[in-house]
Amino acid sequence: GVEGSGVIAQEIEEIAPELVLTADDEMGTKSVAYGNLIGYLIETVKDQQKEIESMKSQINKLQEK
Repeated sequence: GVEGSGVIAQEIEEIAPELVLTADDEMGTKSVAYGNLIGYLIETVKDQQKEIESMKSQINKLQEK
């Protein structure tokens, strides 16, 4: 429901505030800009993949010694 969406929006806002919209109502209702979420997730996966490759490289160097 709507309440659950609000909780998710608050959690996302802590990590990526640019993905959260705040309504101009008394409660300041928050919602997730899901259209922008896809690009954010793709970039996050790319960053994680770089870290994984770096860690693999470090492990290989250690194993060579």
